Amino acid sequence: MTQATEEERRLAMLLAERLGLVLPAAAVEGVVANQRLLARHHAVVREAAQGEAR
Repeated sequence: MTQATEEERRLAMLLAERLGLVLPAAAVEGVVANQRLLARHHAVVREAAQGEAR
């Protein structure tokens, strides 16, 4: 797992704040890693769905 960028950390904290959640600083790296994983999964699913539509 690569280190989260400052932008990724900032966005994770902003999202947590908007949702009314408290995100401990120690958890930010894990949250960013999960966001990256979900983004990759979403891209794969979207690509597969487009392939089936063809």
